[in-house]
Amino acid sequence: MKIVSFFNVKGGVGKTTLTILTAIKLSKQGSKILIIDADTQANLTQFMYKIVHDKKTMFEALTDNSSAKEVIIHSPMAEYPNMDLIPSDLSLSVLSEFLTTKTNREKAVWRWFKGNIDELKNYDYIFIDLSPSYDLIARNFMLISDSIITPLEYQDIASIRGCELFYQKFNQDLEEMEMTNDAKRAVVINSYTSRKLSSGDIFNEYLDTFNNIKHDLLETKISDTTIVKNAILNKMDIDDYLKKMKKAHKIRDEFNSFIEELLRREVL
Repeated sequence: MKIVSFFNVKGGVGKTTLTILTAIKLSKQGSKILIIDADTQANLTQFMYKIVHDKKTMFEALTDNSSAKEVIIHSPMAEYPNMDLIPSDLSLSVLSEFLTTKTNREKAVWRWFKGNIDELKNYDYIFIDLSPSYDLIARNFMLISDSIITPLEYQDIASIRGCELFYQKFNQDLEEMEMTNDAKRAVVINSYTSRKLSSGDIFNEYLDTFNNIKHDLLETKISDTTIVKNAILNKMDIDDYLKKMKKAHKIRDEFNSFIEELLRREVL
């Protein structure tokens, strides 16, 4: 079982979309997936389950010690039965405040995982969609992650800065806590266009100044296309959406390459 977090301090970079599409792709290949929506915006929960719900979230898991069996929603998407969900709602917005009062607060999620390992070990992957905020919740999940995937939005310099800020703060926290973390890191450029744009040149020049990010940068880029947006709106993965629309598009090969590169780098 691998625990994989999707994170960037900068929002709007396609983090939730990549989480969903990666999970569906692997689930269709036979992997059993648990997705934890740890983003207070709950966009992933709305996609997979409901906009409004009364199910327990990680808030109850960590505040009331609700078990994995109590918080996991099994197969919320009938079309993709190998995917389960721990949903999110607005209660997560105060979870970080709750955790600040606890002893060893950075290990709250680790303790919950340890106590529920008999249930959680049934999954091949646990994907965590994190809020774009380097807070106590994010630190908790990243400390137990085997891999961390960070999307950058092409032409958006702030998304590069968000990645670098995360790298700096996380490494600083590990040093202060006297902890090591061998999580594999991958950075992927999202919403890419091959068109010659001055904003693209500026983005590339700025990215060249961050060797640590370039070290983790994938060769594969995900193109900016309405295909991805429409697939998500139709609650489908890219392959199924293109089949339904009877279309061919390079995004299919790009996403397959993205998955293959992550597997080759042992990020997945």
